[in-house]
Amino acid sequence: MKKINKLFLALLLILAVGACTKDFEEMNTDPNSPVDVPAINIFTNVLVGAVNVESATWMQHTYVGCWCQQWCKCMYIDEDRYQPRDISDYFERPYYAELLDLQIILNKTQANIDAGKEVVTNSQIQGAARVIRASLFMFLTDLWGAIPYTEALQGLEVGGDITPAYDSQESVYMALLDELEQANQLLATSILNFGSGDLFFNGDPVEWRKYANSLKLRLLNRCAGTPWTFTYDMVDPQTDVTTNPGPAAYAGADAAIGTILGSPAQYPIMTSKADNVKLDYPGIPYRNPIFNTLYSRTDQSIAQTMVDMLNDRNDPRIHVYAQPTPDSRDAYDAGTGPLEYVGQQNGREHNSAYFPSISLLGVAIAYDEYTPLYMLTYDETLFTIAEYYMRQGNDALAQQYYEDGIAASMERWGLADGGTITPSYKGSGSLDIHEIGDPVAIDYAAYLAEPLVAWGGTDAEKFQKICDQRWMAILGQGVQAYAEVRRTGFPERIFEYELGAAYYPDMGLPIRLQYALSEETYNSENLEAAKADEKVEVTNEGMFSTNGTESQIWWHTRKNPIPTEKDIPTK
Repeated sequence: MKKINKLFLALLLILAVGACTKDFEEMNTDPNSPVDVPAINIFTNVLVGAVNVESATWMQHTYVGCWCQQWCKCMYIDEDRYQPRDISDYFERPYYAELLDLQIILNKTQANIDAGKEVVTNSQIQGAARVIRASLFMFLTDLWGAIPYTEALQGLEVGGDITPAYDSQESVYMALLDELEQANQLLATSILNFGSGDLFFNGDPVEWRKYANSLKLRLLNRCAGTPWTFTYDMVDPQTDVTTNPGPAAYAGADAAIGTILGSPAQYPIMTSKADNVKLDYPGIPYRNPIFNTLYSRTDQSIAQTMVDMLNDRNDPRIHVYAQPTPDSRDAYDAGTGPLEYVGQQNGREHNSAYFPSISLLGVAIAYDEYTPLYMLTYDETLFTIAEYYMRQGNDALAQQYYEDGIAASMERWGLADGGTITPSYKGSGSLDIHEIGDPVAIDYAAYLAEPLVAWGGTDAEKFQKICDQRWMAILGQGVQAYAEVRRTGFPERIFEYELGAAYYPDMGLPIRLQYALSEETYNSENLEAAKADEKVEVTNEGMFSTNGTESQIWWHTRKNPIPTEKDIPTK
């Protein structure tokens, strides 16, 4: 009997062990740390990262946002003087984070499509992923020129190349145009929502098609040339400088733009501010990252170039983009003077500004935790179309889209025609916001009649007005503004004055960013081959061009003036 009991217990023990072994993997898997997630969940994270890459990091705050002279450093001014730093992470980050995640999404969705699983939904997610992928590669190539593309993102593959060759900017652009064409087709499979994990458009494929085709317009316009001659009024004693037209880097750009605009059913584009590509922030803990960075700091101000452009046009956006100076607020309260806006000059000799006399960035720009950040806007798209019609010689349509672009920009910044805007400023606390002064009336017709705004003059002057208005509209999108400043040569003030404390005297505006030092170390052979192909100059970290347009990036086909006389402080 005892032997039978022992045998029975042994059998129970064996069964128990077997049961534990059967569920062992499930019992030892953390449900909060999944090893695999749906593509739409990864996509959510990618969208946040893509916005941060372009608009929410120090790339915007201290580098190109200042180099395009929308913003300005008023303390810690080194970068604003074009002094280089190791910015390897800005080059590497899109590859090892967002682009790598996008490759995972593309792999997952294609596998599902091949297996016949939710083909429509997976096609749409893949299409949206390709749009964001194109925008990230455009970010990289517009700042540096040649970049790894064809051989990039092989780290997930067995035996994948981790020292990729560089592709020319021209070949990258052509590939991105093809990718956006593919995205447009994938997104056209259905109008059904593909998932709430989409933080831009809540899974609306129609909106993503508009984004794809409007982004394609941006790419095409950037390589379509600037076919006008300009003379810059250089500060005395330097003589005025005339620059030649920039030929089209891509001869087929305008024909491709015409195809998009002529086929709205096949190529829908943005048609209202509801189509703006933006990321909204609901507040704590998801606050606008510019607010998170600057609400307790005063090292960023509005640039003098921006303030002068707005003031010279009686532009009501000055009350959104900037705060009245503290000195003028005190004078206004005392009844001894009006409110004033004074920008800080970029690249000044001093290490810290005299803050009572300058304007910090506006409340809606840097001190509102709910302010959205934009990737592409309706107003920018309208200015792109206006520029296209200028090149086509269609003056009436160029004027229509130019004026519509101004109205769309005003509306996006909360300045409705017939409404008002009241100046505001930030107090001592992070959320301590005050209004001051009388409401300012918004009158579109009066603004369009301003001498520096009104449509008219030569074709070159009209083109300049389009460029100036686009630059003013996209405040806070420094990556795009820096590209447009280099491509077009406007605003002209950037090229007429030397920075007071330029780290590279008499060199003008950098034509590209310094390549990542990490690439110099770990991928040097391919990087050096790319520099040779692109004729990147050995001196000055490769950031400038002294040989005409040879070393400029592909779409930068006109030589911008190099000033030699320093900027003169207004105060």
